[in-house]
Amino acid sequence: MNEQTSTSLSARQAVLAGDLGLTCWQPDLDHRRIAALCTTLRNADHQHLWAATPWGRTLPRSCVGTDAARYLAHLQLQPQETINSLQQTFFAPIAALFSQHFATAVQPLFTRQGQALPAWALREMAPGGHIPPHCERDWNGLNLIETGALLEPAFEPQFQMSFLYGVQSATEGGELEFIASGERHRLNPGQLLVFNAGRHRHQVQATGGPQRRVVLGGFLRLNRSHTCLHCYV
Repeated sequence: MNEQTSTSLSARQAVLAGDLGLTCWQPDLDHRRIAALCTTLRNADHQHLWAATPWGRTLPRSCVGTDAARYLAHLQLQPQETINSLQQTFFAPIAALFSQHFATAVQPLFTRQGQALPAWALREMAPGGHIPPHCERDWNGLNLIETGALLEPAFEPQFQMSFLYGVQSATEGGELEFIASGERHRLNPGQLLVFNAGRHRHQVQATGGPQRRVVLGGFLRLNRSHTCLHCYV
């Protein structure tokens, strides 16, 4: 086992042991291209494709707080050409980064009917919006993927992470805060953050000003046999 693999396995083991596992990268991505694609999705032509959340809106719809038929129908409406471009420009490189960091390959998830599920979403926070203290386990009972409504879940219960990529920062606020320590992180454009969201309570501070907080993100799971990682939203 080489030093890189040993370090990567240590990162995975630390999360399994309950560590916050907070890692922040400035990945070598084409941020200008990513931001432009996100702007396309945020323009007036695509307003009807977004789903409302208590703190803003998301594209595609989250698997939390909806039913399977509505979730799957919403996926059929996605502007596939732009989504595919973001998949290649944004997600493919960070999936490779996650694979290297945790010494485990990222594999897609499919429904029982064989439909591929999205690995990430574009999220925009409304002016004054905030996300209250929580950890992801709080919402597992409302999560179509965690409950098995879409597929047979086979996840390692001790490994439930979130990842966030900064597209645009709010004029004011929008910091990610970890409740136990009070530590805050402002996610700047082009930064990628991953942390153990399943076991560590966190919140997003209220935003203000004309510029909105916009991120690309999702959940990162280890499968139960510890042979691959999965991302979903």
